[in-house]
Amino acid sequence: MMNRSFIILFFVLFYTISFAQNQKNVINDFSVVLHEEAINKIIAAIGDIKGTNDYEVLLITGKYHWTVQNPKINIRPDSSDFTCDALVNVGPFDYKTKVVGNVKITYDNEKNLIFIQISRAIFELYTMLFNKKVHIKDIHLEDYFKEPFAFDGPKTMATDMEFMMPDSTMKKIYVQPTSCKMELKWKEICTSCEIVASDKPFKPVLKLVPPIEATKTGTTSVPKTTPTSTTQAQKK
Repeated sequence: MMNRSFIILFFVLFYTISFAQNQKNVINDFSVVLHEEAINKIIAAIGDIKGTNDYEVLLITGKYHWTVQNPKINIRPDSSDFTCDALVNVGPFDYKTKVVGNVKITYDNEKNLIFIQISRAIFELYTMLFNKKVHIKDIHLEDYFKEPFAFDGPKTMATDMEFMMPDSTMKKIYVQPTSCKMELKWKEICTSCEIVASDKPFKPVLKLVPPIEATKTGTTSVPKTTPTSTTQAQKK
């Protein structure tokens, strides 16, 4: 009887300690949610993606045209994907195909950025000759989305607030997110964070920059900043 009671007590203590450790590791001070509708509004603003080129199959030449419509990113807990409709015209032959691609979603804790990358999305260009399908080439849509979509993470939500003390003085409290983790849910990206609070300002994180090497004339070269412009190039 004593041995049985000891075993029961052991399992109760083990469960209590394990539960306390799991609770300690939970990151849930606050969460930021990015919904797939917001992402798809940005993709829709890009507009139609098109391509055209000449082709030759079995000594028959012509020109093909294709257009991508209704592009969407679908966020799911197990596997997110990219879908769209590809409208294709190959000479006198027209068809529409549904494209399903792969999406990679990551969170860079150091840069505080959420990256959404279309890693693979392929559809086939083909024509019909003598009632048989003839392959022309594969179109890789991921080549048109080489740069991932980047969104600011929750660490930008550092803030401070003032409190009136009993002696009528004002005390400022500084709040800053620390550890963050990302979780994919149905149609949304949820990034949860722990915070730290202090009555003293947090020290900024200093990033070391290598010194600029002097030129042979003894002057120091200063890197020039040139404006960049983003254009959507058509691939053929």
